[in-house]
Amino acid sequence: MDKLLRRYLPPIFFHEKGIRSALTIVLIAAIMLVIEYYGWQGPFFRFAKETSFFRFEEKNTVILMAQLYTSTSFALLFFLVPLLFNYFLPIDRKDNSVGLGLPPKGDLLKDYFPLVLIMLPVLWVACSRPSFYQFYPLYKPESLKMLLVYELIYLTQFVSVEFFFRGFGVFRLEKLCPGYGVLLMVIPYSFVHIHKPFGEAVGSIFAGIILGRLALKSNSIWPGVLVHACIALSADLFSLFHSGRLAQMF
Repeated sequence: MDKLLRRYLPPIFFHEKGIRSALTIVLIAAIMLVIEYYGWQGPFFRFAKETSFFRFEEKNTVILMAQLYTSTSFALLFFLVPLLFNYFLPIDRKDNSVGLGLPPKGDLLKDYFPLVLIMLPVLWVACSRPSFYQFYPLYKPESLKMLLVYELIYLTQFVSVEFFFRGFGVFRLEKLCPGYGVLLMVIPYSFVHIHKPFGEAVGSIFAGIILGRLALKSNSIWPGVLVHACIALSADLFSLFHSGRLAQMF
C-alpha cells in the first residue's frame, strides 16, 4: 500500500512536517471549493429559487438573509475550521502563530492608515460609476436602522476573510515556502473576487500582496481587518450617496 501511495503522491506526503504542509494546501483548496459551491450568496439564491422556500419574502429581504448565510459560512469555513486545523496540526510546534496577536504599537498609523487615505478618493471616483453604485451594497436598505443591521452582518465576514487569507494561509505557507507565503495566497484570494466587478477583482491581487506582507511584518491580521472593513463600509456608503439612496434615509 505504501509503495502504491508513493507512486502517485508527491514525496512531501511521507514525512511529518511535509504531510502537515501538504494537508494545508489541500485544505485551502477544499475550503475554496466548498465556499464557491455552497458558501456565499449565489448558492443561497439558487436554493431559494429552486425550492421556492422564500417565495413569500421580498427580494431585498432574501438578499439580507443571503448575507447572513454568507457571513455565517465564512465564519465556519474561513475561521473555525482552519483555526482548529492549525491547533491540532501545527507546521512548527515551537511557532504556531497565525496572526491573531495584537500588532506592535504604531504599526496601524505607520503602515495601514496611508492605505486608507490612498483608497478613499479612489473609491469615491469608482463608486460614482453606475456599474459600482448599482452593485453595492448588495442589500438596499430603506432606513438607517436596516443599514446598520446589514453592515454589522456584512463586516463580520472580514474577520474570517483576513484570518484565512492573511493569517492561516500566509503564516503556514510562509513556514513551508519562506518568502512565498504572501504570493501563494494571492491566487485563492483573487478567485474569491471572481463574481465582483472587474476593477475590484484586479485590485484584490494588489490588496492581497500588500495586506499579506503587512500581516507578516506586524504578526497580526487585526489592522488588516480594520482596513478591509473600513474600505468595504466606505464603498457601500459612497455607492448609496452617488445613487441618491443615502439621502432618502434621512
